[in-house]
Amino acid sequence: MVDDRNSNSNPNLPSLKQVRERLGMTQEEFASDLGITRKTLGNHERGAHQLKLSLGQIKRLKELLEQAGMSIDDLPDDID
Repeated sequence: MVDDRNSNSNPNLPSLKQVRERLGMTQEEFASDLGITRKTLGNHERGAHQLKLSLGQIKRLKELLEQAGMSIDDLPDDID
């Protein structure tokens, strides 16, 4: 589960929106790649929705992070 609300994480760590933008992907493309709806991703990016990902979706996120030259370890435990 990825919780995007009330995080005390390091503000210098990237958010999912920053990862998506670094990849040059639209919300629709990024959401489709992760197997979620654009609406769910949009709500998450606005902080209005707690994002829950399956293990398969987390593995896909890891692959997308690698494409962006990042590691899953670059993300905070609670994504802002």
